[in-house]
Amino acid sequence: MQVTIADTVNEYYEYSISYIGRSSWVEFNDVLNRDARSLLNENVIANRLQALGELAGVDPRIFWLTLARISELAIILAGAYADGCEFQAAGDLLVNPRRIDVYRRGCDQPVAKNRHRALSDQFAGAIGSENPVEWLRRETLTHIRETALLPHLQQLLCAAGIMSGEYLYFVDRRMRQVADTIAFLSAWQVKDGLDLSRRLEAAAPCDREALAAHLCRFDRRLFDALGEGIVRIIMAPDADCAFLGAGQMEWRE
Repeated sequence: MQVTIADTVNEYYEYSISYIGRSSWVEFNDVLNRDARSLLNENVIANRLQALGELAGVDPRIFWLTLARISELAIILAGAYADGCEFQAAGDLLVNPRRIDVYRRGCDQPVAKNRHRALSDQFAGAIGSENPVEWLRRETLTHIRETALLPHLQQLLCAAGIMSGEYLYFVDRRMRQVADTIAFLSAWQVKDGLDLSRRLEAAAPCDREALAAHLCRFDRRLFDALGEGIVRIIMAPDADCAFLGAGQMEWRE
């Protein structure tokens, strides 16, 4: 039976005022633990990010470590999508903006761009027989309202000034790995996860190893270690955490 963050804290804490003030964060991180063991998607992670911003104030270190755990879920999911040849889903997390507003000449209200459809298709009825590129350039203006989830999370972590440079490097490196995996498998013209499995089985051992080296195959080690860091800070506010840099903020109640 897996011991959760709440179990660990309850073992050492009585219901003091200090613990009650942090209980919502303990429970929230247990939700993330359950997410990590379930079938995730982009909407679930986006909802967790929104819920994080609605929680009551806490030690800033716990906030940013929790945000990093949400980022870990997004990275793991993007890697799984890329390894499974679900390139559109991986691209949505990595590069495809979550919302783009299209302003059309003469219209007061913007139109939301269809995320997986070209503007020339979306406005085909208005474009008619005109050159789509010329019409769109003349008649529309686009504005990105929400960037892709992974770059958004990365930007938040970098701007915080509290996460260690080493951890931020690992975030960036794995995002690049997702992009490299998508590019490699696309160039190899792999149709889907089943096609990839068949090719791996049929490949010579050396080719199989070379192919496997281009896959993400991310695990939960950093996600779990971030959770352990949260537990240490809750139980001992002066505890150090390897994921936090020299400029980490201190919390005093």
